[in-house]
Amino acid sequence: MPPATAALPSETLRDVLARVVEIPELRATYEKFLDLDAVTLADLPVLTKETLAGALNGVIRQARSRPHGAYVYGSGGTTGTPRLSLVPTGMFVEDITRHWQPLASDDILVNFNTPGRMWSSHNFFNAVAHHAGAVTIPLGAVDNDELADWLDFVDQLGATALDATPSQIARILEFCDSTGRPLPAFRKLLWTGEGYSKRAAEITRRLMPDGRLYGVYGSTESWVIGVNEPDCPTDTFHVVPYQHVEIEDGVVLVTNTHPESVNPILRYRIGDLGEFVDCPCGRPDRALRIRGRDDPQLKFSSILLLPTDVTEVARAVSGVRDVQLVLFRHGQPDERMEIRLLVQPDTPREDIERLVHQRVVTQVYKLGFAVGSAPDRLAVRVVDELVTSAQTQKTPLVVHAEKAGVAPSAPVGGQD
Repeated sequence: MPPATAALPSETLRDVLARVVEIPELRATYEKFLDLDAVTLADLPVLTKETLAGALNGVIRQARSRPHGAYVYGSGGTTGTPRLSLVPTGMFVEDITRHWQPLASDDILVNFNTPGRMWSSHNFFNAVAHHAGAVTIPLGAVDNDELADWLDFVDQLGATALDATPSQIARILEFCDSTGRPLPAFRKLLWTGEGYSKRAAEITRRLMPDGRLYGVYGSTESWVIGVNEPDCPTDTFHVVPYQHVEIEDGVVLVTNTHPESVNPILRYRIGDLGEFVDCPCGRPDRALRIRGRDDPQLKFSSILLLPTDVTEVARAVSGVRDVQLVLFRHGQPDERMEIRLLVQPDTPREDIERLVHQRVVTQVYKLGFAVGSAPDRLAVRVVDELVTSAQTQKTPLVVHAEKAGVAPSAPVGGQD
């Protein structure tokens, strides 16, 4: 049987509670639990992103009294009002690499994650490589028009591994595939930030059949929750010892028990659905399988739908490599949706746009009815690239055009 949630030892829970109560914005909510003779996690409220964001000033004050330093990282929001997170400067790397060792001292790692702008992944992978005694090339994200020269450069240095988001990995491998450029001698791919998509998995299998994948799962607020190794499915992660994970009605809740944790991560609702499973890699410890987001519904044209319902129908069409939904004037009476497609080379664009459009409006419950009287509200476009975050290099499933500065695609054919 898959392992169930183990109880968090009462002494550990009281230590976490005591640290949380030190934060003024959270004291009234949590101090009463310290007076109970017996308290369990189930007695405590779930911590939301909004509550955590409201405690930022207290978290910063607490961090200034700690004997170790802390990084301030951005975890989302806007440039005007970013959601901020504090992580100890050691980033728990020593604890993580006791259970996850993607690099050895003879590796040369190319760090493709974006540095700066309070983004955390670049610093994290530099630290992982340092701990392993590996050589690091802290390159950062590279645009396609510079990619050939930089790949030549890292090839000359003998790079053996890269780290990036799965979107970046797919883009780099697709660039080599489409241009005929030999891939550098990468034997390891380190990834985080988003799920390992079908698009990334397909091109990885084809171009790097012997490549070894090493992933980490977590968030900027909670930090690394679980680790993934080459023999693990890419949606399955082994929980690191300083994290305690609960599954409540399918929702992932995490408590960070590390004494150096700065953020008050106590039954934190990370925003994902999950389940405990036996991992086929054979490790005896519990594994967490991520099943998707726990807040996935999207309201469009007065109906609620799951974005994955749309994208799965589109991906099932032969020739489609990847899919993204772009919303224009979302929530307004004249809102529109573009289903953007990456397709296999030599795929007839107009034909596949028409086919995807026809299947989506007939197979996605109520969507065809919702746009039937206003067909211009839904378009399908073949594009050369999907919208990717310049900061994180992630490819979001749903993009709000005005927030992201995205213009509508030029019509290629079919539905307008």
